[in-house]
Amino acid sequence: MNLDLTAAAREVLDCGDPGQRPAGVCLGVATPATGTVLAAAGWAQRPDGTAPGDPMTSRTLFDLASVTKIAATTALAMRLAAAGRLDLDAPVSRHLPGFRGGDKDRVTAADLLAHRAGLTPWWPLYCRTTDRETALDLAERLPLHTPPRHRRTYSDVGFQLLGRIVERVTGTGLAAAFQQWVAGPLGLTRTRYGPVDPAAAAVSADDDRIESSMVATGEPYPVPFTTADFTGWRTTAVRGTAADGNTAHALGGVSGHAGLFAPLDELLRLGEALVQDETFVPAAVRHRFTTAADPRDPEQGLGFCRFEVTTPDGPVPMVGHGGFTGTHLAVATDRPLALAVAATRLHGTRGARADLVPVDVLAHRAHLGMVRSLTEAGAFPSRRSGRPPVTGPSGPRTATHHQESP
Repeated sequence: MNLDLTAAAREVLDCGDPGQRPAGVCLGVATPATGTVLAAAGWAQRPDGTAPGDPMTSRTLFDLASVTKIAATTALAMRLAAAGRLDLDAPVSRHLPGFRGGDKDRVTAADLLAHRAGLTPWWPLYCRTTDRETALDLAERLPLHTPPRHRRTYSDVGFQLLGRIVERVTGTGLAAAFQQWVAGPLGLTRTRYGPVDPAAAAVSADDDRIESSMVATGEPYPVPFTTADFTGWRTTAVRGTAADGNTAHALGGVSGHAGLFAPLDELLRLGEALVQDETFVPAAVRHRFTTAADPRDPEQGLGFCRFEVTTPDGPVPMVGHGGFTGTHLAVATDRPLALAVAATRLHGTRGARADLVPVDVLAHRAHLGMVRSLTEAGAFPSRRSGRPPVTGPSGPRTATHHQESP
């Protein structure tokens, strides 16, 4: 079926004011009627006075940033829970002895996944250490800011701890666990933790200026540090290594909250497997993770954000996650549909963190364009009363269709 996403990709490049628009973008759609369709536009690395630049392609590797939270950590938690290796309702202190005392004794892995543990949103571990194990020890010792389950507070620290729990449960490193439990079974050959070949990747960020400004100003998260507390600030384009400072500087490139790289075709395959393939994740486990963790907070499951995409069919319920670099994954829970976006919003832009085009805005523009393209092609999938059939590595898959745009 002829599905053209190039117009939708170019529209994403027009998001925001001049100087704030992403340098490049790749979009991906997966449905039974179309197979996997990818389209790219713009630059993986912009040209400058010394180099001609590299065009974005649909085969480019992307720094997934916080999409790592579902693509790696939540995926591992689902698989380990299904295997009886991880008790979501057991105290975190069962696996992390440094995380104990007071209200910490009541915090569970499910609380971490739902961002309801009471932890701080962000802490620059690298301002104290660049040794991975010491940094994770520090993360365990950070105090709670609110009582557990009091409210949702999105937290990188919680997923750093979840990554360490996975390591304790599996007895191996997080990158190896991801390969054994997720990438290997799904046949993902290019999805991995960094560093990756810079020539194969899009630029993740122009430098470390955003995080250094966060440390310097205490905005949006107050911290007791200055930029002098860390001497490894990057001042040139970040390509092939994680943009996230804690991942890159303190955690050896491998963390539960960031650090994964992937091409969009494999990201779509992973998303389909987590939400639509009951041979990969049993229905009961999938239901636990994709249902609202607290009925008062319908937008948050375990790991997954919950939202709707507007379509001519009406609102379609989705689960997924966004990433600070401009990435986003969305998978429908009522029909075989997956959407992925990777826009390099930290490359070639000017101004402060607050001036950036929000990831949700980029994703919304991309979703509108992709839904329009599917509808015009007569390929928008219908809602199913039952669960979709197996779409994972053991089932048949159609070829990936690549579309490039200058």
